[in-house]
Amino acid sequence: MSDYKISVIISTYNTGNYLNEFLDSIKSQSMGFDNIEVIFVDDNSTDEYTLNLLREFDDSYKNVMSIFMDNNSGFPGTGRNVGLNNANADYVIFADHDDTYTQDAFEVMLNKIAKNDMLISNFNQVYTDRTIPFKSIYGDSGEIEVSSFQDDLNLLRVPAAIWTRLFRKDFLIKNNIRFLEGMLAEDVYVATYACLKADGIIYLNDFYSYNYKIRDSKHNKSTIHVRNRKYIEAILNGYYKIDEMLTDINQTSYGELIFKSHLTSWLYTIVLSQLDDSDKKELFIKSRDIFNKYYSEDPYFKKRYNNLVKLILNQEYDSAVLESNKLSKTQKNMNDRSLFSRIRNRLVR
Repeated sequence: MSDYKISVIISTYNTGNYLNEFLDSIKSQSMGFDNIEVIFVDDNSTDEYTLNLLREFDDSYKNVMSIFMDNNSGFPGTGRNVGLNNANADYVIFADHDDTYTQDAFEVMLNKIAKNDMLISNFNQVYTDRTIPFKSIYGDSGEIEVSSFQDDLNLLRVPAAIWTRLFRKDFLIKNNIRFLEGMLAEDVYVATYACLKADGIIYLNDFYSYNYKIRDSKHNKSTIHVRNRKYIEAILNGYYKIDEMLTDINQTSYGELIFKSHLTSWLYTIVLSQLDDSDKKELFIKSRDIFNKYYSEDPYFKKRYNNLVKLILNQEYDSAVLESNKLSKTQKNMNDRSLFSRIRNRLVR
């Protein structure tokens, strides 16, 4: 039996500047640092500072393990799977390298999970100038506990946010729930698969366990805000793997609900990107099948993307490119107004 109550798994790549703050948030956990196993899996970093820091962590703390991969996989999924293979505690959670946990995060989650296979908590969105608690579709509701996702289908619409999900390790292993490798949406895949398979889910809608930092400046971007062809296509590849999984376990009837927020958000990423028209067209062509199978309108975008989706579904790809370029100008104007408003509000405080 392990001495640790929880294993925290972190995939890293050239992220040394954030690791001390992250580890400090683990060391300050109210349940006691000695009860926590920390597993860093480095994706063949080229930054000596990151590598030396991870070696220092490994040497300094008996409950911190740093694993160094021989080859760069390019995406977080491989490192997370390696971490799971090496985890010793009965419960596991997967964190991002540049965020932090609140002080009582693990104590509360471990006390609440009971016999459930998965626990989900909420998170704070941390911007450079403000912090906003995320508001889910459950509004101000508190705790939701079900024996199966079928008791409350809205659980399929809770953000994947893998760092807020505590899993019973044996549940993941028994059901062979693994992160996708070589692509993105690996977190959506695991969150969705686990939700569909879990024997008992508890959602702490009113408990904020995690500080999610929004990095989206020119020289400092989280992976989710990188908008080049490689990453945008990697997300789409992940969506098709989720479709395969839903087909394999005969759960495609829930696909529209699962993809409701993701497909339009993927288009939004293209609209904000600097991709050339040929790349956009190829991505629209490749995405058509998944849109045709699972698209449903996301009210958050207030019908702005309806025409673009219609053009993709009708295979009018050149027109879809023109529509995306038009949306890009509109979205830039909206974002500029939002930025100006935030700056103005800061000045008048």
